[in-house]
Amino acid sequence: MTQNNKAQITIAHINDTHSHFEPSAVLLTLPEHVIHPHSLTESTSHGKTTVYASCGGFARVSTAVKEARKYAYLNGREFMFVHAGDCFQGTLYFSLFKGQANARLLNAVGVEAMALGNHELDMGNSLVADFLDQVNFPMMAGNWDLSQEDQTKRNPLRDKSNLYAYDNITGCARYIVKEVQGEPVALFGLTIENMDKIANPDPDTSFRSVVQVAENTIAALRDKGINKIVLLSHLGYERDLELAAQIDGLGVIIGGHTHTMQGDFTNIGYGETDQYAIQVNGTCVVQAGCHALALGQIHIDFAADGTVEQVSGGNQLLLGRQFTLDATRNEHLDPDCHEAVKNYLKEQTNISMCAKDPVIENILNLDYRPAVRERQTNHVADITETLRHVRVPDSHGGSAIAPLVVESFVRQGRLAGYDVDFGIHNAGGVRTSLNPGPISSADIAGRLLPFAIGLMVYQVKGVKIRAALEGAIDNAVDNGVEGTGTGSFPYTAFLRFTYRCCQPKGQRIEALEFFKNGQWQPLRDDEVYTSVSSGYTATGKEGYQALLDCEMAPVSLDCTMAEAFESYAREQQVLSAPQNDLITYIPCECEAHEQEQGAA
Repeated sequence: MTQNNKAQITIAHINDTHSHFEPSAVLLTLPEHVIHPHSLTESTSHGKTTVYASCGGFARVSTAVKEARKYAYLNGREFMFVHAGDCFQGTLYFSLFKGQANARLLNAVGVEAMALGNHELDMGNSLVADFLDQVNFPMMAGNWDLSQEDQTKRNPLRDKSNLYAYDNITGCARYIVKEVQGEPVALFGLTIENMDKIANPDPDTSFRSVVQVAENTIAALRDKGINKIVLLSHLGYERDLELAAQIDGLGVIIGGHTHTMQGDFTNIGYGETDQYAIQVNGTCVVQAGCHALALGQIHIDFAADGTVEQVSGGNQLLLGRQFTLDATRNEHLDPDCHEAVKNYLKEQTNISMCAKDPVIENILNLDYRPAVRERQTNHVADITETLRHVRVPDSHGGSAIAPLVVESFVRQGRLAGYDVDFGIHNAGGVRTSLNPGPISSADIAGRLLPFAIGLMVYQVKGVKIRAALEGAIDNAVDNGVEGTGTGSFPYTAFLRFTYRCCQPKGQRIEALEFFKNGQWQPLRDDEVYTSVSSGYTATGKEGYQALLDCEMAPVSLDCTMAEAFESYAREQQVLSAPQNDLITYIPCECEAHEQEQGAA
């Protein structure tokens, strides 16, 4: 019988960094007593002082991790640094360099293990395979079944030694074991089961049940005498809490996906989301926000029997030492006020002021920033008014920028020689509103359309367009289904309709028309139409599955969303909000809907 002992380890963690190698400007709202209100008349309201700070970025993460490692070792603790998934997408760094920049910089900051995130699979398995060839740490994806993978691919995944996927012989996740004061601590990873619904994994690989794999893996580890177990998860915060309640034997779940910043940040004007390392059924659950803004550190003392004897730690925002009155960092505080702000923030346990690691800065300066800076100064067009983006239309209407994005897709399809009737795009593929003024290539590829996903043209019957629109909105607003989020809400170009929530399923799309030959005309169920969408929408994700029943399978236009919009914007030169909304959304405010939701 194995004789187990106590073990103490500190695990530093980040998640959902999405290629945010650079710091971000964040607005801090500080209490009245920090600075005398009259000292900052322009930045003070209701007794509060607002200042901007430079926050996060990989150079600061690197410094913070080095400090955390040193502190752990000085206190007789083992140390590990992990990433809970979704490093891909997000900024111009990914648009330009794909996974190569992430691999280089994650290696440089010292990541020791990483979960597979859904955005790693936005462009299929091949980018993950190439990424794994470049990183010096394992990727944990214990419910990813590669047993049926086609081995004639350019770069298959199954035999990669640093991919800890599903073992279809044992039914367990592959795992790593770290010696902690002579005691084995196991770490395995799990990711989203319905990956094919929200990403684009190759069809020859699948995802197994999270609960089943977790139970099998924990049982197998205990059979080997390992009772101290850590899960690196990309399931989302609520799912992590559910899993902790469902499964016995996990010490810690380190999670990602939902960008949840645990802890109380009301001292700087942000909210409070549970206490850090909240315990459910004896399992500590943690998550550290997103975009490399913060570093989480969990200090775990395992008892000999594998239970968590003591836990502490927290998330810390990684701030620079300069504070300004504006996001562009041009409007400075006077010296006394600046010192008061700095002194207050130094006293906060959820703030860490840390310098940038020159090693990381050097990598960025030499190999990546020049290309990014060139795009940032590349003027494309001018915006005459605020182009607001919302996913689901509200009392002010729908998105003003998404219809222009879809119009650019239609233009691209027609330029490629297709007689495109209309375009459809999911709201989640558009990531920000745009303010009046000039717009650059960097704004488009780094902020507006950061997902490097290509366009596809396809042909379907009108009845399938009707079903796809209804399915996507049902998914977005949870109308009779448990949806995957508001990002599926459709925006269109040359296609208009009304969605009436309280109608029976299959009858919610009304007045469906398309614009052809200078006039609006009814879309007929039995006619075949040519449409263009992102590869994500065209392949039936998040409620759009009716599009899979097509007359012509999706064909790539060899053009990303950002490339299409930049070309369109250059031609337009000036961008303004559309004059009319193409979508009339009538939300659910009736008894019938409430009854249907209850039944669902």
